[in-house]
Amino acid sequence: MTPCTEDHAAATGEYCDVCGLRLRGAQPQPASSPPAPAERCPNCGAGREGRFCEVCGYDSALGPPPEPASEVPAADVPAADVPETPAPRPRGGAWTAVVRADRAWFEEVLRRNGPDAGTLQFPAFSTERRFVLDGPQLAIGRRSRSRGIEPEIDLSAPPVDPGVSALHALLVHRDDGGWEVVDLDSTNGTIVGERSDPIPPNTPVRLADGDVVKVGAWTTITLVAPD
Repeated sequence: MTPCTEDHAAATGEYCDVCGLRLRGAQPQPASSPPAPAERCPNCGAGREGRFCEVCGYDSALGPPPEPASEVPAADVPAADVPETPAPRPRGGAWTAVVRADRAWFEEVLRRNGPDAGTLQFPAFSTERRFVLDGPQLAIGRRSRSRGIEPEIDLSAPPVDPGVSALHALLVHRDDGGWEVVDLDSTNGTIVGERSDPIPPNTPVRLADGDVVKVGAWTTITLVAPD
């Protein structure tokens, strides 16, 4: 039994059991080296091992993501009374995504007897929203803080469309200035324009000015090119 500097006899280990002082001749234990930091996704911060994030799907080869797409606020209007008029064209060089609750698409979903169609109700009020498309790619979905998912085109604002996945689709900027949409193997699929079937998952589909992307039970996203 090694005494401490106060000559307490009941001292064991590196420190005295009585007064807590270091024992005579005891050598301090070297601090263990901290583990090497894991690779982090530049978009959501989750740990990753490869190029693509397993949480949000971001391609780390693109570097840090751009600032989230800016949303232009709009006043609430009765969803049933939203006029079927072309979305106003944005000024400048940026495309715009116009998000609406679309009754025609909702009725088509009911006609197809989609998942839980019998329990769906078209929202009495909705907000038409516009997102300026800025960046190499923008995720479409619903925010999930628990899963670290923060889509640039966030469809989690009420009324929440239950048919939209947390990470539903991706808008990808083309080299010629246009856009493509990629369904991220969503639960209910993604339909473009007047197609009757969902687009194949994980396959880019070219979009043109005025094309409508249909997701969920009533949500449509219209792409508007700049003048």
